[in-house]
Amino acid sequence: YILPTQENLDSITRELRKKKKRKQEKKKVEKKEETKEAPEARTRFNTVALHKSSRRNAIRAYVHSDQVVMAGSTLKMRLGEDCLTDDGRRVRKDSPVYGEVRKIDGERVIVEIRTVNVGGNILPFKKEVYSSDAMEGIYVPGNAKAEINKDATAGAVDGTNPQITGGLDMGSQLIAGGVNGVVNATKQAASKNIKKVKVTIKTNYAVFLMEKKETGES
Repeated sequence: YILPTQENLDSITRELRKKKKRKQEKKKVEKKEETKEAPEARTRFNTVALHKSSRRNAIRAYVHSDQVVMAGSTLKMRLGEDCLTDDGRRVRKDSPVYGEVRKIDGERVIVEIRTVNVGGNILPFKKEVYSSDAMEGIYVPGNAKAEINKDATAGAVDGTNPQITGGLDMGSQLIAGGVNGVVNATKQAASKNIKKVKVTIKTNYAVFLMEKKETGES
């Protein structure tokens, strides 16, 4: 049996250290590559998910909180999923979106969205709000106040308007003129009453945002 010399021991030790160092460096490289690939994988996943959701023609959203609205009011909503603006910019889930109440038509609150704020940029986002029943507008069942005001207004506007005709004496003309004034005042009050119709929309009411249909109107 021949004992190894000190020189041989040193050589073996150096070789073992080199192997250990190479192994450690290899692990570092592999770990670095995994870290680099992770965000790319997440990006691919998010892109695929966004493409899948974009195949639908509607975007899920919900009403932000209990809100009392009327024609001309602003309704605050939040997105229920990631989506894209009209010019292709990403809008994150839970981002706020604001729509204008165009009118209250019976049991329907018609809302229109024009733009959205994305990181301080005002971007085009033309959408119409639909309910889960696939009809335009937010459904507010039992909106008796709106129906009553609508019927009253229609009756006032469609009512006959007495006209002053020849052959009447001065007193009759004054009476007829007074009647005309009352009818006109009723019409104006009824027209204003349409705008005063208010409804309450509950928090988390689910809605769908659809691309606004171009009607060709200027």
